[in-house]
Amino acid sequence: MGTQYIAFLRAINVGGHIVKMAELKKVFEAARLDDVATFIASGNVIFSSRARDAAKLE
Repeated sequence: MGTQYIAFLRAINVGGHIVKMAELKKVFEAARLDDVATFIASGNVIFSSRARDAAKLE
């Protein structure tokens, strides 16, 4: 387990655009992030990474 982060994705499920949290989780996992979990359908994602440079996560 590395450092924990939270991603707040703004307006992810508004205006007719629907993103399933299971799919969003897969995207983060495909980016080689660890311990990925979503929080309700808001687009908030909790994950951890061993990357030393947080800027690389952006």
